[in-house]
Amino acid sequence: MITDLKIFASCHNHSTFSDADYTPEKLVEIAHSLGHGGIILTDHDTVKGCYFVDKEARKRGMKSLLGCEFTSYHNGVGVHLLGFDFNPDNKEIKAILDHGSSIQRERSELMFKWGQERGTLRLGMSWQDVIDDNPYNDYICNNQVFHSFVKRGIYEPHEYEEMRLSNFSYKLKLEDKITEIIGKSYKDITTEEVVRAILNAGGVPIVAHPHGLMKYTDDFLKMGVLGFETRFQEVTDKEFDFFEATCEEKNLYKMGGSDHSGPLSGLLQFGKEYECPEEKSGIAEEDFMKIYERKLG
Repeated sequence: MITDLKIFASCHNHSTFSDADYTPEKLVEIAHSLGHGGIILTDHDTVKGCYFVDKEARKRGMKSLLGCEFTSYHNGVGVHLLGFDFNPDNKEIKAILDHGSSIQRERSELMFKWGQERGTLRLGMSWQDVIDDNPYNDYICNNQVFHSFVKRGIYEPHEYEEMRLSNFSYKLKLEDKITEIIGKSYKDITTEEVVRAILNAGGVPIVAHPHGLMKYTDDFLKMGVLGFETRFQEVTDKEFDFFEATCEEKNLYKMGGSDHSGPLSGLLQFGKEYECPEEKSGIAEEDFMKIYERKLG
């Protein structure tokens, strides 16, 4: 059963470099105000924000590691992997990062153009405007598009749900068409190849929010996974006990983080923080230092 603990660090967080509204520096500021001693940024399919988190964390006397959340598929099931402390310039890992971020960027561009053509998005802004507003982003999703609209007064901050790019694509069942046009999909990325790439780049692959994934545990271990995110909003007590025991037995890392819940969620457009019990929003100092010092695996 999940028990209370003093959170030292949230190791699963998103910023303006993927699908959240806090800048990397703001995330560190909030984590510091909560009394955390460490933080790891894990934006989707990009590491562009990690430098800024590390720089700000050092200024505040906090610890940090490079991190990323990779999208992959195993047996037709979506699996998110957290990769920590890897070399982002490794050829194999760089190809996966570029591929993953380009999928989201190209999907967003296509949905943006379709939305304006169909009248489901207001006019007054071009895709180039979005690119110009986000010169350092390689991952561009609904959040960046929305803020560009708001910046120009085309939408108001409270109209996020009305503008959401995916609304019409799912309603009109255009997902297959999008994949056909851009010629690639997250389903092309296997969990095994991402685990291998993280390991080959000298990093630590962790299965993120493993709710509903207990049956694939042996598969993950054979791939070389080095830990599980045991403390997470959706992980049940049964799953927590199972993955904690697995980590203890196999000498693996136990991870945990806010993701899109709690005070570090960065989902400002919803007007309030998502609820997240403290004991599910991060990990204790002992577990953080194990991965910070690479003691296991």
